[in-house]
This record gives sequence, C-alpha cells and structure tokens, in this order.
Amino acid sequence: FVQFEHQLLGCDLSPTMSSPADGPLRIAVTSSNPEKLEAVRAAFQTVLAPQMLGLVVEVTACPSDSGIPHGQPWGMQHTYEGALARLHHLKARLGETESTVGGTFRYLVSVENGVFALLRHDATEAQDVACVVVEEVATGRQGMNFS
Repeated sequence: FVQFEHQLLGCDLSPTMSSPADGPLRIAVTSSNPEKLEAVRAAFQTVLAPQMLGLVVEVTACPSDSGIPHGQPWGMQHTYEGALARLHHLKARLGETESTVGGTFRYLVSVENGVFALLRHDATEAQDVACVVVEEVATGRQGMNFS
C-alpha cells in the first residue's frame, strides 16, 4: 500500500479533481490481483480524501495483457514496458474515444511487477519491483514510478 501511496503523491492528481458530489471516483486497474486492487483503492483514498471529504473510490479489475512473451519481466525497462503495454491494451479494450473511456473511469492504473538482479560477491539475488502508471483519462496526463 505504501508504495502506491508514494507513487500517487508523485503524480500530482489533485488539481483536476472535482467534488465528491459528482459521484464516486472510478478507477480501472489492469489487474485482478486483490492486493493490487486494494492498494490502488487505499492509495487514492489516502492521497485525495484529505482534500475531498466524503470521497468514494471505486476500483474495477480490468486484467490486461502485458505483452511479455514469457510472462515475467526482467529488469526495470522490461517491467516499465509491460506496464505501458497493459495500459495500452486496457485503453484499446475500453474504446479509443475519450467519451467512451471518460464516461466510466476517471483514472486508469497499470501495475506491473518484474524482477531485477542484484549481484553480490558471493551470489545473485532477485528482487521484486513494481512499476505503476497512472493516467488521468480526461487529459491523458500520466505519472509513473517504481517501488
């Protein structure tokens, strides 16, 4: 959860937010992983709730293909490319026009986990890294970060 909160803080989402009276903040996430879905919901709630009392965040699982042929990205570049591919496939599935996507979701979030190697003098360690890309549908503005 904390990793997503910090990534959202880096995205500067607040300037384009409207009132909670406009209805729930709907977010499409390129995963069906319950931990990722809850982390995205909690991060948006934590970052935006102080500015918008009564904010309701609705997260929808929209699993999308990463395009990684062997399933597991290796390295930060490969992980970033997988996150962008998931976002691209989600947008294609939801529809290319802003009115189609914007009518349902305010934000699209792509979460891709990958592995990178750390070399030690006596071993190689594999570390998990997550790349999160957040796109505001109305403007196309994106923020990206790694954890």
